[in-house]
Amino acid sequence: MDPLDDELAERGRALIAAAVAETRAPLALRERIETDRARAGQQAGARRSRGLLGKLVPAGGLVAAVVVALVLVLGGSSAPSVLATASLAARGPILPAPAEDEAHGTLLKTSMQGVPFPYWGGSFRWEAVGARDDKIEDRPAKTVFYDNPKGVRAAYTILGGDKIDAPSGAYEKDMNGVKLFITTDKGRRIVTWTRNGHTCVLSAPASVPEPKLLALAAWKGKGGVPF
Repeated sequence: MDPLDDELAERGRALIAAAVAETRAPLALRERIETDRARAGQQAGARRSRGLLGKLVPAGGLVAAVVVALVLVLGGSSAPSVLATASLAARGPILPAPAEDEAHGTLLKTSMQGVPFPYWGGSFRWEAVGARDDKIEDRPAKTVFYDNPKGVRAAYTILGGDKIDAPSGAYEKDMNGVKLFITTDKGRRIVTWTRNGHTCVLSAPASVPEPKLLALAAWKGKGGVPF
């Protein structure tokens, strides 16, 4: 085998491994790619890689083609990050405030894919003042804005689809049986956690004490707020 081809193929396999590790693809898909990559290396080495892509590009473009093929397999997109989801808070409300669900008392009359937003007016005096609907990385996201008596505003977003990872560097705390991840970004304190398989993101100015924000996030309303 040409040493250059062997080197290019090896670099291509390394790029695949790195891209798989950092791309937010489903676990089953990542495992399948890793298995296929290992099998290819054992059975045919670089000749198999070149055989699959040789009709598309010359040998000199093998590494770039491997990366392109991987992007095509994974769909070319990834799940939104928690920080990107939290940034929706800066856009402000464009919809009226959802009303309290009087039949339940601890919920508002709005939800995201079956996950309802909590009503904090009675227990915490944080009142819903508006809402908005967005799309982020092709996923629906609903945000409800809450104000406390001092006019400090918090934004609570529920992201559609499967849950996403906590941001790198976030630290973890448990409260009321809920696993919470806390970080800060651009002067805001951000808490993320999971409810019924969906990622929730609550953010407020850093002036809001962390224990208060965690209490809001983990509040279950004596069982009235589904988790």
